[in-house]
Amino acid sequence: MSKRRRSGPTDQLPIAEREAVERERIRFVLALGRALHHYGTPAHRLEEALGLLCQRLGLTAEVLSTPTFLTVRFGDPADLRTSMLRVEPSQLDLAKLAKLDALADAVSDREIDPAVGLARILAIEQAPPVWGKLPEALTFALTPAAVAVFFGGGLRDVGAAGAVGLLIGVLALVTKARAHAERTFELVGAFVAAFGAGAIASVVPGVHPSIVTIAALIALLPGLTLTTAMTELATRNLVSGTARLMAALIVLLELGLGVALGERLAGALFEIAPVAQTPLPPWSVWLAFLASALGMVIVCQAEKRAIGWILLASFTGFVGARQGTELLGGQLGVLLGAFALGIFANVYARVLDRPQQVVLVPSMILLVPGSLGFRGISSLLDRDTLTGIETTFAMFVVAMAIVAGLLIANAVLSPRRVM
Repeated sequence: MSKRRRSGPTDQLPIAEREAVERERIRFVLALGRALHHYGTPAHRLEEALGLLCQRLGLTAEVLSTPTFLTVRFGDPADLRTSMLRVEPSQLDLAKLAKLDALADAVSDREIDPAVGLARILAIEQAPPVWGKLPEALTFALTPAAVAVFFGGGLRDVGAAGAVGLLIGVLALVTKARAHAERTFELVGAFVAAFGAGAIASVVPGVHPSIVTIAALIALLPGLTLTTAMTELATRNLVSGTARLMAALIVLLELGLGVALGERLAGALFEIAPVAQTPLPPWSVWLAFLASALGMVIVCQAEKRAIGWILLASFTGFVGARQGTELLGGQLGVLLGAFALGIFANVYARVLDRPQQVVLVPSMILLVPGSLGFRGISSLLDRDTLTGIETTFAMFVVAMAIVAGLLIANAVLSPRRVM
């Protein structure tokens, strides 16, 4: 949401008409807040965006956002005009997020009435996603295959990770249609990944079950949730950040439990021989990067016209992280990548006057430390306490390094936008 424009006052209108206009504006603010929350806006950005919108609409408001609740108080505290909205956990849809941002600007600039804006919010929410079910399912195969290259897997590992990932993608589409089944998706998906990796390794020689399992789980790892939680905590949104952090840890525990069950069942049913690791040539990393970046475009439901910008942003963050790793080490090196990515996203927001999240979120997912958290939980479940604590601590260090890089980038070059 741009900070540059202002909306005119309504003081000169008759009292009844002024109250009717104010009610319509409040309805629009609440509907917009619910939609922005649902499509993945972090608490600190949502609160600032709604506060700015209310200011431009001539409303006095205070906003509190948590991962499942949105509370907005309008007017004087003595008026008791507080609205509390129960919001479903967010799902990433950057295309709809960008449309909502443009709509907010149009309403606050008085280009359209709030009543028309309400109808358009409903139309945006009911519109089909940019990328349908088939591309989404294929992404579950494409991204794990690419990630297997990053973890040093060979050609057979890449194929196995793609096959298991596709199976998890089909499982995701099936469970989305049933609320009770969707709540067990992470646990069942982790079990399928570990068991499937073990089954393939018992039949196809040269497959590393551990590499295949972690690569196949990449879409389920809560790395983005963890990084968002650390960002909210760093920006003093303590309630939302703490809740989101605990949600990420619960998902990691579910994944660790599912993998432990899958590995033990596979070990009991199949004979898996250890094999030496034979990674692919260095140039394959760049093909894997391109595949994973395109996969993130689909996962985040980004607009097709933003694909080029997202690839450039991903390249900037990826190269920055590689250079930072050489200079600062593996855990702190991502700070340089996050800083470079943040600068790029802010330039994008300034030049095109569009939300920085459009390019920031898909590119940042490639940096987040979800696999470290999974390895830490797995080590703790295996009673390897020292390794588990060390890896889990490394996860928090990497997440905080990403947050620090983005905050420094915002301090150096502001995006001039709230969203």
